[in-house]
Amino acid sequence: MNTRFYLLISIFLILIACGEDATIKRGKAFLETGDTAAAIQQFETALKQNSSNAEAYYQLGLVYEGLGDTTQASNAFRSAAKLAPKRAEITLALGRVYWHNNDRSLALVQFQSLLIGSPKKEILLQLAGLTGDAYHVQRLRTEGSDDYEQTFTEKGNIMTFTAKYNDDYSPAISPDGKSVVFASNRLQNAELYLMDLADRSLRQLTHTDELDEYMPAFSPDGKSIAFVTERTRGGMMLPPVQASGSDPSRASIYLMDVDGRNQRPLVDADGADRAPVFSPDGQKIAFESKAPIQEAAGTPGSTENNDTLEIYVINIDGTNRMQLTHNDVDDGHPTWSPNGKQIAYTAMVADIYQIFTVKATGGTPKQLTFSNASHYHPIFSPDGKRIIYVSNAHSHYTLWMMDIDSRNKTQLTNYIGAHFEPSLSQDGKKLVFSSDRSDHMRIYLMDLTQPVQKEALKARLAGE
Repeated sequence: MNTRFYLLISIFLILIACGEDATIKRGKAFLETGDTAAAIQQFETALKQNSSNAEAYYQLGLVYEGLGDTTQASNAFRSAAKLAPKRAEITLALGRVYWHNNDRSLALVQFQSLLIGSPKKEILLQLAGLTGDAYHVQRLRTEGSDDYEQTFTEKGNIMTFTAKYNDDYSPAISPDGKSVVFASNRLQNAELYLMDLADRSLRQLTHTDELDEYMPAFSPDGKSIAFVTERTRGGMMLPPVQASGSDPSRASIYLMDVDGRNQRPLVDADGADRAPVFSPDGQKIAFESKAPIQEAAGTPGSTENNDTLEIYVINIDGTNRMQLTHNDVDDGHPTWSPNGKQIAYTAMVADIYQIFTVKATGGTPKQLTFSNASHYHPIFSPDGKRIIYVSNAHSHYTLWMMDIDSRNKTQLTNYIGAHFEPSLSQDGKKLVFSSDRSDHMRIYLMDLTQPVQKEALKARLAGE
C-alpha cells in the first residue's frame, strides 16, 4: 500500500515538472483565446504550487514574449533554462528574445549550443527561420538580362522599359508547380506575365495600357486564371497587404484562360472586388469586396458604398453571390481550406489584423490568432493542418507557418527586406512570394523540401 502511494506521488510530481498539471492546461487554454491576463494568473499559480516548475516558467515567458515585454520574457526563460537546461525549446526561446532585443552575442551562445549533437529537425527549422531563411530560396529572374528591353503594346507601338528598376509582385504558382503568374509594372502599368519554371521563358498575358492587372490566382486544374483589374494609378505597385485606405474605390475580378485568351468579367457590378481565390473544386471563387450596400446588406434601391471590405463567395459563372462576413472593419485575403469547408481570412481587431476562419456556407467566424502583431494573407497547406501567412512581428514583414489551431508557430523568413503574398503549389513543395530583399520587389521561390541543414546554420551563425 505504501509503495503504491509513493509511486502515485512520484508520478504526480513528474507530471507537474513536465507541465502536464491542470493549472498549466487551463493557462494554455486561456492563451489560445487571447486572454493573456488569465493565462499569466494560471502560470503564476502553478509556480506558487511548485517553484521548480520549468514548464510554468516557459509558458509565462511565451506570454510575455507575445506581449513584447522582453525583460519579463527573458527572466522567465532564464528561470526555465536553469531548471531544465536540456530542453531545446527553452534554450531556443531564450536565444530568440535576446536576438530580437539585439543582444546578438547572448543569442549566439544559446543558438550555438543547440547545434551541438543531433538537434531535432523542428529546432533546426525554427533556428533557421529566425536567423535567415528556413528553406532554400532562389530569386526567379523575371526581368530581362539586359538593362533595356522593348516590347509591343496592344496598339502596335514599341515600348522601351528598364526591367531592372521596376517591381515584380503578386505571384501565384500553378497547381502543378511548373509555372508562376505575376504582376509587373515594367510597362508603366501593371500587367500579368506567365513564367515557365523549367526554361524561365516569359509570356505577357494582359495588354491594357490604361488598366492595372494584379492578384492573379490559378484554378485547381491550372487551365484558368482569375485576376483583378482597375484603372491605372501611375504605374505604382499596389499595396500587397491590407491597410486602412489601401483598397481602391473600384476594381473588378476577371477570368481568362491560362494563355491570356478569353478574358471576361466575373460579374458586372460597381464596387471594389479583389483577392480572388478558387474553391478546391473550381466551381466557386471567394474574394474581398467593398460592395454597394444594396448587395452587401440587402437594402433595395440604395447605391451608397459600404465602408468596409467583406468576404464573399460567388459561382464562377457570376451567380449566387453570398456575403460571409458582416463587420465594421475590413476583412480581406480569403483562402479556401483543401476540403472546401472553411475559408481563412484577415480581419482587424483593435487596430491589429488577425487571422480568422469561417464556414464556406457562412456562420460565426473563429479567431485563430491573438497577437500584438498584424497577420495577413493566410494560405492553407495541402493537408489543411497548417497555415502559412505574413506577419509584421518585430516590425518586419516576414513569412510564418503555424498549425491550424494556431500552435507551433515557425518563422520561415528573416532576411533583409519585406516578404509578402505567399502562394503554395498543390503538393506543398514549392512556395513563391514577393520580396524587396534585392532593393526592388521581385519573385522568390522557396523549396519546402530543402530545409537549411545544421552545417549551413553553423556557417550562418559564425558569420554573425
